Amino acid sequence: MKVSLSKSVGFEGSNRSDDVKAVQAALKEAARLTLDPRLDPGPVDGACGVGTEGAIEHFQRHIGIRRPDAKIDPNGFTLRRLNALLALDEVEMAFPFKKSSKFPFHGAGAGMRAFGSRRSSGTRAHAGIDLYFPDFTDIFALADGVVKRGPYPFYLKTFAVEIDHGPFVARYGEIAPEQAWAVEEGDQVERGQKIGRIGILTNKNGSRLGVPSMMLHLELYDKTETGKLTRASGTSARNSAGVPYFRRRDLIDPTGFLHRAALPG
Repeated sequence: MKVSLSKSVGFEGSNRSDDVKAVQAALKEAARLTLDPRLDPGPVDGACGVGTEGAIEHFQRHIGIRRPDAKIDPNGFTLRRLNALLALDEVEMAFPFKKSSKFPFHGAGAGMRAFGSRRSSGTRAHAGIDLYFPDFTDIFALADGVVKRGPYPFYLKTFAVEIDHGPFVARYGEIAPEQAWAVEEGDQVERGQKIGRIGILTNKNGSRLGVPSMMLHLELYDKTETGKLTRASGTSARNSAGVPYFRRRDLIDPTGFLHRAALPG
């Protein structure tokens, strides 16, 4: 599903009926993909009212626009991000483990595991989701793709791998160091293929980090931007409150996609 517009849709837009219907249908799909009902504009009726304008504004906040204008322009930034999100649903994804996560990574009880949760006393937002599993549990690729970077040192003596999965890039973080890596830069990978194992977060003094479980830290990017994934505050994606993720601006929430992903194999 890709949206093309002849004129702008939303607040003070031209709001041609066919354009409005296309945006309304796309926003409904975005609400399903992200598990965010605020993105649902209501009926797909071609009439741009407060429901449609409100959904556009929520989507703009969702993608980090600090001053949303509740309008989608042909070939504009909001439309590019909306189409990039919809393109992810064209990829058949596998859950990165052989069984579902024992601990919730979204909704009630997710806490620190959730995308956007508070970090560093509220000065940083969590840029991914954390899937808790026992030490050295095998991790599997979400989809077919190519290893673009890694494994490289990531956090507290664990490593990360970046894989281009077509419409999106995934960073698989907090992977265990290996004498022989499961995948390396340039490798082709298939959906459900082993790419590493859960690592142990280790403090400088050699002690194990005091967390409820070790984990896969998973980040997704929609490829509307290029370059390094980790960024300084000035070039970082931000949440709706303006708190930086310290990540590239095409960062997206993996939650809805992982929620629907089938177990590998």
